[in-house]
Amino acid sequence: MDRKMYQWISALVKHKPEQASSRPISQLGRQVLEHYHCGHIRNNRLMFGAEDKRRLRQRIKDELGLDPFTEQLPDSRLEMAQYHANEKLAAKPASDDHLLLNSADGILRVNGEQIQLHPQRLTSAGLLCLNSSIQTIEHQTLVVIENLAIMALCHDWQLPLTDSQALWVYRGDHKSGAKAQACREFVERFGSDKTVIVFSDMDPKGLEIALTMPYVDYWLGPEQKAWRTCLQSRLANCEGFDLQSGALAYLERLANEQRLAGALNQLLLCMKEERSSYRQEHMVSQQAKLALFMVALRKQGNPP
Repeated sequence: MDRKMYQWISALVKHKPEQASSRPISQLGRQVLEHYHCGHIRNNRLMFGAEDKRRLRQRIKDELGLDPFTEQLPDSRLEMAQYHANEKLAAKPASDDHLLLNSADGILRVNGEQIQLHPQRLTSAGLLCLNSSIQTIEHQTLVVIENLAIMALCHDWQLPLTDSQALWVYRGDHKSGAKAQACREFVERFGSDKTVIVFSDMDPKGLEIALTMPYVDYWLGPEQKAWRTCLQSRLANCEGFDLQSGALAYLERLANEQRLAGALNQLLLCMKEERSSYRQEHMVSQQAKLALFMVALRKQGNPP
């Protein structure tokens, strides 16, 4: 049994349970026949009668304690461990719910508590925690950070924010343990009554991240007067721009539909002219002055 087999069986037993069903012959289907001895092959098809489905459903209930007709596999491995020796049958990987948080003043305000993140002299990217364990947040500003290296600068880099208690949230990646989907779900849950800012690379992908983040209000990046200087500098990245055609097409569609705020529309034109991008790490190394830019015409308000 693995996750794909469970899902295959679940779809089968739920399909017209009082009637016969046929399926194309596949390796997965053959494995079900051989392992559970339900169904047969006829006319080069896998055939399952109503009784086959009933028996197959009962076999899975006996094996897992889960009903494939009404229940899906648990999301977490800890939940799955209650049912099966192979906890990896869980729908989500072990790290899928991990979220990396930091705070501008070093205090994490969640679940009605104030948590000191780390000693003043110990540089840290923040706290890796479970998104599902957070019930409330008592921060008014959420700053989503694209690159992991920037998270450790939370207390040293003065951003143009009046909120000294802003919560930093790492967007996530495939290596650090923090996941992009967990970040998105976190902002989806808590961003509706917060000021949401995305601080990303100055490139098509970075702007796409900003524009697709739930409840986003502002993109944070270099001041407008410095855009062309950054994109023309020796530190600008030309190869990265050429690899982001999908994100570029997305931005162009928003611009054509007049859904892109004026400043970001100008930034898009500037990046297309220079065919280069400028990353967050270079903004740090060159001590670039930053500013907030409204991301879309539908959003209004004053910077935090």
